[in-house]
Amino acid sequence: MAPKQNYAAVVHGPNDLRLEERPIPEPAFNEVVLEIDCCGICGTDIHFLKEGGFGTQMLIKPIVLGHESSGVVRKVGSSVTHLKVGDRVAIEPAAGCRTCDLCKVGKYNVCLDGRHCTTQKTDGNCSNFFAQYADCCYKLPDHMTMEEGALLEPLAVAVYATRRADIRLGNKVIIFGAGPIGIMCLIAAKAMGATRTVILDLERVKHRLDLAKKLGVTGAIAIKKDETEDDLIRKIDEVLGGPADRVLECTGSQPGIRTAIKATRNAGRICLVGLGNDDVQLPMVDAISREIEITTAMRFNHDFPAALEIVASGYVDVKPLVSHHFDLKHVKEAFRVASQGDGNKVLIHLVPRDTNNKKNQLVAINRDGSMAPKNENLAALVYGPNDLRLEPRPIPEPAFNEVVVEVDSCGICGTDIHFLKDGGFGAQRLIKPIVLGHESAGVVRKVGSQVTHLKIGDRVAIEPAAGCRTCDLCKVGKYNICLDGKHCTTQKHDGNCSNYYAQYADCCFKMPDHMTMEEGALLEPLAVGVYAGRRADIRLGNKVIIFGAGPIGLVCLIAAKAMGATRTVILDLEHAKHRLEVAKKLGVTDVIAIGKNDSEDDLVRKDPPNPWRSG
Repeated sequence: MAPKQNYAAVVHGPNDLRLEERPIPEPAFNEVVLEIDCCGICGTDIHFLKEGGFGTQMLIKPIVLGHESSGVVRKVGSSVTHLKVGDRVAIEPAAGCRTCDLCKVGKYNVCLDGRHCTTQKTDGNCSNFFAQYADCCYKLPDHMTMEEGALLEPLAVAVYATRRADIRLGNKVIIFGAGPIGIMCLIAAKAMGATRTVILDLERVKHRLDLAKKLGVTGAIAIKKDETEDDLIRKIDEVLGGPADRVLECTGSQPGIRTAIKATRNAGRICLVGLGNDDVQLPMVDAISREIEITTAMRFNHDFPAALEIVASGYVDVKPLVSHHFDLKHVKEAFRVASQGDGNKVLIHLVPRDTNNKKNQLVAINRDGSMAPKNENLAALVYGPNDLRLEPRPIPEPAFNEVVVEVDSCGICGTDIHFLKDGGFGAQRLIKPIVLGHESAGVVRKVGSQVTHLKIGDRVAIEPAAGCRTCDLCKVGKYNICLDGKHCTTQKHDGNCSNYYAQYADCCFKMPDHMTMEEGALLEPLAVGVYAGRRADIRLGNKVIIFGAGPIGLVCLIAAKAMGATRTVILDLEHAKHRLEVAKKLGVTDVIAIGKNDSEDDLVRKDPPNPWRSG
């Protein structure tokens, strides 16, 4: 465990921040000891440093600051089984007592006897080492950086705030405050389906509004010194086209909350997120008479898994929030920058930056240009929900009727995602670790003794399913549902997202020279679309509806048109507009974006430009 010292950023009182050595902790049976990699500075840290606390959370003893952190497991408690030394984790900095009435109904975030850092009684984790409950530590996938891990905490705050605000697809949303939490709320609101967003902050922090613009806000309003509430409401209406459905108030200021009430539509909802003035005067008669719901959000409530998922999947990008980096010995300067609002998110690095980040290169390039090392077969294995590992496997040898293929490219299918996220689907549940992937193309490297139609060097598309060839189903041509066949990726059979893969030679289809390997990998989902078109008995002149514009929906569109469908319409959710745009490029007659409030009858009435029911 290095370094051997445990230095911590300790606040003793207003503007009294000291770097002190603390004992290196030992883990309890249900804890892990973490070597902290980096720690973000939050507004509550600044409240403790500048004012000695906030609300009822005033200093009663010196405390360690910091609660937006990631680190590496260095010691493991005796009862911990899901983490091991060396694991990189994001740290949820709050846990309930687990026994009170609040914890029993899932409200551990406001448990009075919980362990919440940084608070009056509990140290934070801006220190070299920190002990935390193991179930509050979330293992990071290899492609995520430690900085992204530290940013999960403010993102989880925003995810919880958007849940409390009940943001839905198509909502118009106002965000007051463009600090780190406000920006995170913008990211979360857009991820939740908000279609029009406006963010407001003071004119002097224009750099924060500029960041919001880069992140796709519909409008950013710089509040001038002499502007009234009515001036701001007019500007908001211009951006949103009317009052807001939902508001996230991230400043805690009286002007912000007052304007939020006036800018919200009747029966809209406001969530108060920011910690500001203790006492405020509000237009409550206006709020009551228009039935505006006002709720609050404190910390997060089991929102780390969702925050981790949307970052790990690439659905959102939080990296642009970080504006400044400091090492621990410059912690006072880091807090000065954060306190003055000179940047966005300020990170303190307790080890040299990038020390614990995994390298993203999966496979080396050989001198001859091939994509796979000749002496290594790396495979993408799923061990359980959200547990994906890159591991070496033996390079296979071909049976008499097989070829060994060096896989060039492999697509990700919905079934792969089901195995990774849910541990399987239907009856196909994980019973052992399996290699994912089944949409692949590659180059033949070894040939079985009885294979005559393929040779080394042939480029092939791989059909990933074969029947047992002897059962009643196989004898009537239904090998696709043979119970004893080799179907990848399934419960018993590895897929082919690996450098090398052995497959029956008659399931490998030689590709003409003008076809790319990517086109070869796409033959598998296209074959699914062709089979679906055959099962639907699509004929020349048919009018065809396709529900879902994901990859399978789009190949079904391609197949339906190839089978003679003359009018086609494809439907998907409004937030999947990019998929509907692809359908347009592929020649669909029309697309329908499903709105939040659309009923079945509404969708049936939504006709394409050319009449569907003529005659």
